[in-house]
Amino acid sequence: MQGVLLGMPLAVALSGLIAGLVIWALARWPLWPRRKSVARSRAGRSGTNFFLFRHGLLIDHDTGPADRPGVPLTGVTEWPDLRGWLDPRFPGLPTNLPPLFPGQITTHPAEDPADPAVITITAVRQGHRVTLIEPDLPSPAEWHDALTRLAGKRLLRKAAETAPIAICTLDRDGNIVWRNAAFQDFSDAGETRLLHAADHPDETGGGPVALTDPDTGRTRHIALTLTGAGNQRILYAADVTDLVNTDDMRSSFIQTLTKTFADLATGLAVFDRGQRLALFNPALVDLTGLPIEFLSARPGLLDFFDRLRDRQVLPEPKNYASWRARINEMIETASDGHYAEAWSLTCGLTYRVTGRPHPDGAIAFLIEDITDEISLTRRTRSQLEIRQAVLDRLDDAIAVLGPDGALILCNQPFRDRFAVADDTFTETTLEDLVQTGRSLYPNDTLWTDLLAGSGHTPIAGCAGDTATGHVDLQLVPLTGGFAMLSLSPQQQPELPAA
Repeated sequence: MQGVLLGMPLAVALSGLIAGLVIWALARWPLWPRRKSVARSRAGRSGTNFFLFRHGLLIDHDTGPADRPGVPLTGVTEWPDLRGWLDPRFPGLPTNLPPLFPGQITTHPAEDPADPAVITITAVRQGHRVTLIEPDLPSPAEWHDALTRLAGKRLLRKAAETAPIAICTLDRDGNIVWRNAAFQDFSDAGETRLLHAADHPDETGGGPVALTDPDTGRTRHIALTLTGAGNQRILYAADVTDLVNTDDMRSSFIQTLTKTFADLATGLAVFDRGQRLALFNPALVDLTGLPIEFLSARPGLLDFFDRLRDRQVLPEPKNYASWRARINEMIETASDGHYAEAWSLTCGLTYRVTGRPHPDGAIAFLIEDITDEISLTRRTRSQLEIRQAVLDRLDDAIAVLGPDGALILCNQPFRDRFAVADDTFTETTLEDLVQTGRSLYPNDTLWTDLLAGSGHTPIAGCAGDTATGHVDLQLVPLTGGFAMLSLSPQQQPELPAA
């Protein structure tokens, strides 16, 4: 009995504890479905979609999970992503989310006045809430995405319709399903020929198709590109008439140049910007001895000079490394338009080589045989040296004056008497000679007449005195306005024998 009495308080305590747990559970149970219903009502609420940002990052939205079909927010993680997605209808959204005080709201209507959609940006705790509002729509985000995609498709359609290049789509049988405005300019016969050429490119060699207008006689050249397969084939037809005409003109011009260069005695080698031989003339073959087969294979610039070295058409180098460096320097110099050099070959010939730059990085080398010119120059120089030596052996002082009265030639006796220095030779004039002559051989009248005649009037007379000696002075005009001035010492008369 006593045990029973002792157990009663324990049972009462346990019953109270269980009752308390039940009451607490009953009190908490209605909140669970209520919270879920709030979330469901928020997700299902029509006319709005929200996007919650914290520090510029998207942390929540109510457009549905990203893997559900039709959800438009794939790849949107930051405010710039969402702004770009909304930009087609709301181009005025800020670049960065604006700093707002709690509860402050900014409103951004759609650009189109007829569009009822609105964007609001609300400052919330530690972030921003962006809301897309569009009345009477279950999901404004999906509607906005559909409008954006439709606008993009319309833009692409308009771009294809107004493209300057002709475009059409074909079915698997080769029939035109759609064509743009540029393609409609082709006649029926032209379309037929273009479609046939597109399906049989081997017949045209892959080149442009020539279409001739029977009324005007004008020929258009159309380049075709066919893409896709089956019922999704697209044919592009580009008018390349100007390009073809330019190529024809260039080919004709090159042929004209080739015919012109064929008659030149100067060898010509033109290298394109890739430094490959693009043009040469027969004189190059004659001067270098290079095989036509080698030149026709369009060798590179260094290969060309390598072959010239092998045939001893280049000056013999001391070693290959220095020769290659010299060739590279020559190419760079020619690219700047400054290369000109005479090559003395081991066979006794002398070539003048000139490098000239051309547009687009091309380089032209001119090779000219100047052996006869060099020989003539050497002979002329030798003859002049002999004539100078003969004049120097004379006792008379002789000088030649130019049309302007400048000294251009004199012998050694004249140099000695008038103290003509090599560094002032070309600067010596008739006035300088008269001034020096007056002091050496006095005769004011004679020197004044000589100066007054400017070297073009014949003068003869005697000048000098007992101190310097007497000379016979004579000025003789020559052809071309030149004149010869000579001073001959007078012979002293012999004294009679005592």
